[in-house]
Amino acid sequence: CLSGTRTNVISAIVTWAVGGAQLCNPQSYLHMLDPRKQMLWICGVAGSGKSSIAMSVGRALDDLHMLGSYYAFSATNQASLNPSNLFSTISIHLVKEYPWLQPVLINILADCSARKRESTNPAVQLETFLLPLLNALSSSTSPKHTVLVIDALDE
Repeated sequence: CLSGTRTNVISAIVTWAVGGAQLCNPQSYLHMLDPRKQMLWICGVAGSGKSSIAMSVGRALDDLHMLGSYYAFSATNQASLNPSNLFSTISIHLVKEYPWLQPVLINILADCSARKRESTNPAVQLETFLLPLLNALSSSTSPKHTVLVIDALDE
């Protein structure tokens, strides 16, 4: 977002992500789906600034060392449009952000079949790679939340 714009929305999302407060809906296009699932959905018409908000929130969370991954589907980047790249890329981002997860991923790779290791099916990748990494993160003693930002699902 341009400096000074959408500050209420960005602040509300970052505060919610940090765990500081329940998200008050400052704009009608923010929907917290289920607070127990800790998921926020930003929706709106094309060109309404959703990606700008997501990028600004991602930057703010990165500054707070809480951004586990930022993935944006982009019409100008064909690789990003391939759904089979989503969870594998997020898994790589998590291991880069949290190097202590590397042995967890190595164990996952060692324990799973070649078929699962080489699968391009997003559901298999989610179950095989990402969920175990997220479970390891949630079991860690870190007091901070880890946030995954996925932008432009409609691309």
